[in-house]
Amino acid sequence: MSAPLTGRQAVLLVARREFVTQVRSRSFVIGIVFTLVIFAAVAGVAVFVSSQTDEKTLGLTPSTVGLQPVLEQVAAQQDVTLRIVEVDDDAGRAQVEGDQLDALLSGGAGGYALLYRDAVDSTLTPVVATAAQQDALTSALSSAGVDPSSVDAQARVEPSTIEPVDPQQGQQLAVALGGTFLLFMGLQYAAGVASGVVEEKQSRVVEVVLSTVRARDLLMGKVLGIGILGLVQLLVFVVAAMAAATLTRRFTLPETTPGAILMLTIWFVLGYALYSTALGFLGALASRLEEASNASTPVTMIAMVSYFVAIFAVINDPSGIVARIATFIPASAPFVVPLRAAFDAISPVEIVISIVITVAAIWVLFTIGARVYAGAVLQTGGRMKIRDAWRSAVG
Repeated sequence: MSAPLTGRQAVLLVARREFVTQVRSRSFVIGIVFTLVIFAAVAGVAVFVSSQTDEKTLGLTPSTVGLQPVLEQVAAQQDVTLRIVEVDDDAGRAQVEGDQLDALLSGGAGGYALLYRDAVDSTLTPVVATAAQQDALTSALSSAGVDPSSVDAQARVEPSTIEPVDPQQGQQLAVALGGTFLLFMGLQYAAGVASGVVEEKQSRVVEVVLSTVRARDLLMGKVLGIGILGLVQLLVFVVAAMAAATLTRRFTLPETTPGAILMLTIWFVLGYALYSTALGFLGALASRLEEASNASTPVTMIAMVSYFVAIFAVINDPSGIVARIATFIPASAPFVVPLRAAFDAISPVEIVISIVITVAAIWVLFTIGARVYAGAVLQTGGRMKIRDAWRSAVG
């Protein structure tokens, strides 16, 4: 006769069973593949858009080729990508008609002509007009014996700020927002704990399992196994998103990305443990999936409200009273803390205190939930009340 399983062995055995069962399921594989296909499609579209660049091609005739340095300078100032081609008048006109050039600039100091095939380009025209004006002004100043560079020095404006903004803050915020969204979606795995509990009750599998495993260990193992699965999927999505951003060169990952990923991972683990524990014992109160869905609605609504508080309140005022209070509420902390950290609006002390409070809340919730789960998981006569499940639990 084999020795009875210890609590740790039971938890790990249940966790392995949950992980392997879910990984082998068709829905998990389809979900991963579908999401990766979406990432690939988005990356492909981004690459295609990048290839269809907003670069403007301008032909310069021999009489206007002297404007090239000024045109390039003005284009850079106006953030316009400009490619200049030297052509003669006839060849340039033919290339405009054949859409090989966006426009042809001809003429001279007495007046320039900018030729398009059909519509006038509202981006290219201001560049050419400004360059022509600057060139004319430079020529007039030189003719009057005035050094144009001295005029430029007198008219130079040097912008400055009292509180300089981190140039990477936009990327940091984008990473935090994307990560928070993935975290919110990943927490949907917590709902899988509730549905799994009900399915085992309906199939009577739980009765067999509880003959060798304590109810407390069974709940902990289910939370751990499905949680590892969710974390693996979250990391796959994060790596895919980072790869897509890097390959398309449409987004530069900030230097703080490794720290942001670590922060999101920590809060995914804490948030998942909190919500899955709640949904696990609420699922045990139900005898059908419909009842489990109704029982889990309050927890799901709390998660949604917490997510939207993070999105709207934190972004609007990351150091405001709402953001600070939400930092120390376990339900909202997994969404709020990473965003506040992206804004550099939270101190390390606040982060540590928030983690401690959330861990304590998980422990209290699991202590209560384990007893409720033990008292309700074998009951199949209908939806139980928490009070009745508590009283029927042994020990």
